[in-house]
Amino acid sequence: MLVESLRLLNFKKFKDKTFEFNEDVNIFVGDNNAGKSTILEALEIVLNFQHRGRSFSSEFSPDLFNSDAVAEFLASPKDPADLPVLVIEAYMKSVPNYRGTNNSLLKDAQGVQVRASFDPDFTEAYREYLAAGAPISSIPVEFYKIEWMDFSWNVIKPLTKQFRALYIDPTRIHPTFGKNQYISNVLNTALKKDEEYRLSLNYRETLQSFNATDEVRTVNKDLDSDNRITDKKLTIAANTMPAGALQSGLQLEVDAVPFHMIGKGEQSKVQIKLALHNKSKDIDLVMMEEPENHLSHVELSRLIQDIEDQRNGKQLFLTTHSSYVLNKLSIDKICLLHGSYKRLHLLDKGVVKTLKRLPGYDTLRVALSRKVVLVEGPSDELVLKKIYQDNNKGRLPEQDGIDIIVVRGVGFKTFIEIGKEIGTAVNVLRDNDGDYAKNVVEAQKEYAAYPNIKLVSSTDNNEFSLEPAMISANATSEKELLAFAKIVLSSVTYNLLVAEPTFDDKRAFVVDWFKSADGDGKGKKKVDSAIRLFETTEPFKYPAFLGEVLSFV
Repeated sequence: MLVESLRLLNFKKFKDKTFEFNEDVNIFVGDNNAGKSTILEALEIVLNFQHRGRSFSSEFSPDLFNSDAVAEFLASPKDPADLPVLVIEAYMKSVPNYRGTNNSLLKDAQGVQVRASFDPDFTEAYREYLAAGAPISSIPVEFYKIEWMDFSWNVIKPLTKQFRALYIDPTRIHPTFGKNQYISNVLNTALKKDEEYRLSLNYRETLQSFNATDEVRTVNKDLDSDNRITDKKLTIAANTMPAGALQSGLQLEVDAVPFHMIGKGEQSKVQIKLALHNKSKDIDLVMMEEPENHLSHVELSRLIQDIEDQRNGKQLFLTTHSSYVLNKLSIDKICLLHGSYKRLHLLDKGVVKTLKRLPGYDTLRVALSRKVVLVEGPSDELVLKKIYQDNNKGRLPEQDGIDIIVVRGVGFKTFIEIGKEIGTAVNVLRDNDGDYAKNVVEAQKEYAAYPNIKLVSSTDNNEFSLEPAMISANATSEKELLAFAKIVLSSVTYNLLVAEPTFDDKRAFVVDWFKSADGDGKGKKKVDSAIRLFETTEPFKYPAFLGEVLSFV
């Protein structure tokens, strides 16, 4: 079974939205409150008829309705026909028995539907409620019915449904209910039915044998032996017949420590690996919330590698805030919630391959930002932040939604390709390396069809990188050059500069200093100077192209 798409009507923040999915891995990314977890919740409801680990029928509440739908209802006459319908539909492949037109699109398709709607059996009761003048400030779900059906109009039964889906969220583990519910999920997904029945029978027989032990017999012999409590025989015995006895009586242990008492990171790993390595091999789909939570980088690396190696055809849905998870599982599996919904399945395969091999790049920042400036090194970042701060009353660019990202060794192209696919506004600060026509103009032609991509550099070949461009802007006179040099140079280097005999010599000295073996634009000298520039309160000038790279139309 595969879920091809999910349609939500009046569910939480989505009034009417359809989400298309990849057949293998789907990685939901987006800002907080973008709806990532809402999609997983909807999948859990429609596939397992559960919400946050409990039966959806018991968890159904007015809070699940879309706020616009609620507002429309409250502004209406509130007749039964005005009550909104909540629908969650999973459109599937490889479940032919679920084929039909019982869906909101009236489409001949395979799938399942959860539908919450006004129950016409309550029509008279609801009208009496309205006539009584009772205040209505939310959706009166007490008058609703909830149906879980396939697209061929058959009621879905948990024990006979033709697929298995597992939801993993370590935050749900609780020493009482949460533990028992999770044990139930483990048994339901990790065991075949005949194995579960045999386990339950063996457990009950073991409890029966407990009742026959000498210790229990001794207690029962002396318990109300004089019949002062009751004329009948009073004994204690293990309870062997309650519903869920097996789940409540068993617990997972890790190195003899109860599962709910181990660390959150270990809980997360155990849950995910149980899902991937289940004995029956018949789980079709796994949903997981932020696998990176509570894990160190090393442990996360191991876990993600295990997910890669052991997924074994299972369709995977997960949320993440980790670029490492994103890159390692494949960045073209992004399902981006960022105002709209967009998959990156058409992303350049070379970029995907690069990031899977070198996953330590913060690509998620490009995916989630609306305005991005790409720079080659940390000194460029510091200088741009200082310029922006001076021109915007002390505000830093990130405060105004501009993210300056140091691309380091992976190169601009990787990040630009992501921006192209998503539509992010990307301004790139490029060094012209002494040949503006060859190194910048040619590159600009490559992105001419993408108005959201802008490459910016000095047009002067003598201003081959940021430092000579800054020197040029602050060297209209010897006095101005010395004032700027006093900001960016150490006192020792500044004294060497002052000793130079002429203005031209002084200017050449500063340029050569940045070009030296230790100051070639990649070393400590450049960063030290940028830090001094960022921290100074003294005025300085900057070339116009640096202002341009910080400008977004």
